[in-house]
Amino acid sequence: MANLYEVSDIIADYIKTKGDLKADFTIFETETNEITMKDGKFTLFRTMFDNNVSIKVIKDHKKASTSINKCDRESVEKAIDEVISSAEAGSPDKAFDIAPGLEPASFTKGALTPDIEKLMERTKELSDDIAREHKNIMLIEMFAKYIRGKSIFINTNGTKDDVDFGYYMIATEFAGNDGENTTGVAVSYAVFDNLDSKLITLGSIEKDLQDAENSLDPMKISDKFEGDVILTPGCASQMLGAIIGNTVVDHTLITKTSVWLDKLGEQVASPLLTVRFNPWDERILVTEVHTSDGFRSEDYNLIEKGVLKSFAASLYAANKCGVKRAPNSSFNTVVDAGETSYEDMVKSIKRGLIVGSVSAGSPGANGEMSGVAKNAFYVENGEIKGAVIETMISANLFDMLKNIRAISKEQLCDGNMVMPSILVENVTISGN
Repeated sequence: MANLYEVSDIIADYIKTKGDLKADFTIFETETNEITMKDGKFTLFRTMFDNNVSIKVIKDHKKASTSINKCDRESVEKAIDEVISSAEAGSPDKAFDIAPGLEPASFTKGALTPDIEKLMERTKELSDDIAREHKNIMLIEMFAKYIRGKSIFINTNGTKDDVDFGYYMIATEFAGNDGENTTGVAVSYAVFDNLDSKLITLGSIEKDLQDAENSLDPMKISDKFEGDVILTPGCASQMLGAIIGNTVVDHTLITKTSVWLDKLGEQVASPLLTVRFNPWDERILVTEVHTSDGFRSEDYNLIEKGVLKSFAASLYAANKCGVKRAPNSSFNTVVDAGETSYEDMVKSIKRGLIVGSVSAGSPGANGEMSGVAKNAFYVENGEIKGAVIETMISANLFDMLKNIRAISKEQLCDGNMVMPSILVENVTISGN
């Protein structure tokens, strides 16, 4: 592995010889220990090393960036020469800039000392738990990892920060199978920083296994109706991601296609909904320390009790559009829990669906969305009647936000996000 501090000095010193320009760069190194298990037996153990250098320069208001996976002097100096040439050939834009300089700082996050033997024990335990408790699950393969990394960020304004991080990850690939029927292949995963708990209890692994078993004999809905839909945490994340991508990110602000362009401080969703981008939440393990522009990341609220509080604008978009820069660029989403239990949400449905995900194209700027409900279950008079197939849901995403009737007390914490289930009314549900 390269000595990151030596590499950072090489890059910083070489950039200083290039005259009047603004630049920042990040050097990453990671070590990944990966364990693979199949048919209840370990099939692979390997250790992988990776280096990456990302460099951004701004010269005469022209910007360019590059990334390489080599850290030797010749490679990084060549990369700097090439990215400067690319910038010189670009178009000037006074909105390009980098973060101001900050006092140097060090950050740590997660588990910095692994216990690989314990990870293997927990992985075998998960395999045994699935075999014993989920008879109708065909476990295809499991991947357990411990990832340890270090990064150094430097900009020409004087910031020089280093970050040490480490975390575990488990991913399971499986299908429901009762000897006659088989479901589609599903994947469930979780990221975590300790080995204190059984892996089957992490993330949504247990529920995903149950859902696969309960999907072996699906039913068909034959009519079309307006009903209630419970968006499970994964589906809620998917829908919120589509809305965010259509409203608050750079492209939609710069092109003025966002329907929320003039909605700051206004109600855009149910008062039940609060959406935060919180990379420093203790439940978020895969996160950023610096924004894409080199600011130190800070938590912020995107939507607070239904009111739009901020755009997710980069420094460039903020300068270009005259809006406030977002305090982070992580999209590490935390949605506040509600006051209704998941069980009571199900009981409140007269007719509707529980939806795990939606297979659909990207919704238009107006928010219209239509797609196939996946990992979905039909609910009638407060009872789950069974899994469904070939069922469509259609709605306007912006109307869905306003039509939130309940948010669950329970939240999914998988290391990447913290998300409850969300009950939305007035969704069009169509069967064959």
